[in-house]
Amino acid sequence: MLEKLLFILNFNRMIKHINGDPTINDFVAPASTEFDFDDVVTRDSSGQLALATASTPRSELLGLIQTVIDSEDSDYTSDKTVAVLEFTDDVEFEATVDTGTLTTSMVGKRFDLNDENGIDVTSEGQKAVEIVRYLSASLARVKFVTTGDKMRLVSYQQTCAVADFTDSGTTGTLALDITIPAGAVFARTLVTNIVGFAGDSSAVVTIGDPSGGDVDRYITGTPNVFSTAVAGVAMGAPSGTLWHTADIIPSVVITSATDFTDVVTDGNGSLDVTLFYYVAE
Repeated sequence: MLEKLLFILNFNRMIKHINGDPTINDFVAPASTEFDFDDVVTRDSSGQLALATASTPRSELLGLIQTVIDSEDSDYTSDKTVAVLEFTDDVEFEATVDTGTLTTSMVGKRFDLNDENGIDVTSEGQKAVEIVRYLSASLARVKFVTTGDKMRLVSYQQTCAVADFTDSGTTGTLALDITIPAGAVFARTLVTNIVGFAGDSSAVVTIGDPSGGDVDRYITGTPNVFSTAVAGVAMGAPSGTLWHTADIIPSVVITSATDFTDVVTDGNGSLDVTLFYYVAE
């Protein structure tokens, strides 16, 4: 009993509820079957609880079992009613990465379970888990996906400070921490919360794919970010190809009048870039 209590109080569980109002309902756990606290569960052909696997269809994932069942329990050989914290749209979890290495470019993407208590960021068969925040190479903030949507709108936001840019004469370049995947259709770019990139006499921005030769693929023209503008400035419609035939890491390029070093020396420039694109499931 003490061992079970210590496990329940352990906050280093492989998958645990971290944010959002939980919905907890009762389900029947079968006789003579062991579960650990916070294991991901599904239902078997009899409607009783079973451990989820990497191949469990996402529509059949229930949630996290809220008790430990082991062979030393007095009712181990009997069916029993137990609580399950169900997966809902507004609830987030922390999950350890059991297979693969998590990167910031994986935020917004969907991956598989590794088993009942971890995720696999090298596999996208069921796409049961969406990465909503990078915590470390082995730990992610996630939402569980249990619906069968055929297409979804992904949004990604990053704050870009002047010190983050690589100074290349009149330009400063910053590759964003996101990869737009092959098969995505780009929708729109927002640039908001601008602290002016002053220090020289002008500063304009492009957001696109410099490596592919289209520096303003995700906007139109060269909007001015020289002056502070909390509400941002208009980026216009994407000017390049919306359909992505390959993975792309977008870049922000700011061009000053004569020397980007003057902008860096001023040291106040900052803006928030938000990208929107559609991906098929």
